[in-house]
Amino acid sequence: MLLRILFAFLIACCFRPVVAAERMFAERHLEDANLYYQGEIPIAIFTGTPEDIGRQHAELLAKSSKPIMAFPKQFMAEYGADRYWPLAAVAAKSLMLNTPERYRRELLATAEHEDFDAQVLDVANTLLELRRLGCSTVIVDSKNTTSGGPLFGRNFDFPTLDILNRYSLLAVYRPEKGHPFASVGFPGLGGVFSGMNDAGLAVATLDVYRAGDESPKFAPQGEPLGFVFRRILEECTNVEEAEKLLGEVKATTWMNLAVCDVQGGAVFEISPKQIVRRNAQPDQRVLPATNHFRSEELTVGERCWRYPRLMQLGKEQGVTVDRVHQYLQMVGFETMTLQTMVFEPKTRTLHLSIGDMPSAAGELTAIALEPLFASKQASTQSSSHTAGTE
Repeated sequence: MLLRILFAFLIACCFRPVVAAERMFAERHLEDANLYYQGEIPIAIFTGTPEDIGRQHAELLAKSSKPIMAFPKQFMAEYGADRYWPLAAVAAKSLMLNTPERYRRELLATAEHEDFDAQVLDVANTLLELRRLGCSTVIVDSKNTTSGGPLFGRNFDFPTLDILNRYSLLAVYRPEKGHPFASVGFPGLGGVFSGMNDAGLAVATLDVYRAGDESPKFAPQGEPLGFVFRRILEECTNVEEAEKLLGEVKATTWMNLAVCDVQGGAVFEISPKQIVRRNAQPDQRVLPATNHFRSEELTVGERCWRYPRLMQLGKEQGVTVDRVHQYLQMVGFETMTLQTMVFEPKTRTLHLSIGDMPSAAGELTAIALEPLFASKQASTQSSSHTAGTE
């Protein structure tokens, strides 16, 4: 009798229905824009002029995104800084004046919707300057991968207040001028934290807390870095072009930017005084980055436990997407890792996990980006998509 009860219990556990994650966005199709799900990944597609993209952003996302609009103020209150909101709003508005006009036009068009607030959008889009992020990246040389192309893994770490993780999405932009690109972000975000364009150029940003070049922590005359990184995706096709663009702008703060194209990658250590390129050493086939500078010009001697852990990947041959994912799990944070991804620049494929925390422990969904970058194909995608879950 006892054995039969135990057997029935095991069967019930093994075959209990799987409860799908709550979907925070409503699928919707507009003339040149679309919001649909691939598996459990929400994908929003925007097309056209800055005004077109701004309006599409609002129409597709506004009604579902009210908690996101409340997040910046809640975040400041959580850390006892809510009384500084007026100062943050003024600083954000001033910083936005340093961005290209097309981005300001886009955000203004978004803010015309009653559920998006212009002041909150300004603060949300300058969080890289007003923030404290974690994050890890690792670029694996093509000679060490099974695919014959480089692999670029990334964890995005940030306090979520149980909001950001539930509202992550993949946004695909097809601007009237420049390269189409995909950005892993949130409603209201016009800048880029993580993304890849149609040339296979991918970027990911990582916060840095100290610099050894006596540069200021914050340079208000600089261009907000989230929009600089978006410019890289819209205007560049390889690491060298990205380096040139970075050298032409004034940075606002300290930051690492990992960049990878179809040939390989580099990490750019950014301060308001200089940009330093860091490549993998000749005897190494992997290039990690976390939240500290390592170049002679900028290091202060900091060390991070995640860096040597990621370096171990360079000792392996035949590295796969799954293996990179396993390493990202090793360096993730239980309560902070909210977006985990592996880029394959050669095939323009994004493997993405968002939603449940930590995202590094979740399954990756393979998303082919090339069809989404095409003008007509992407706008006709629908919820009939099936997940490429690995």
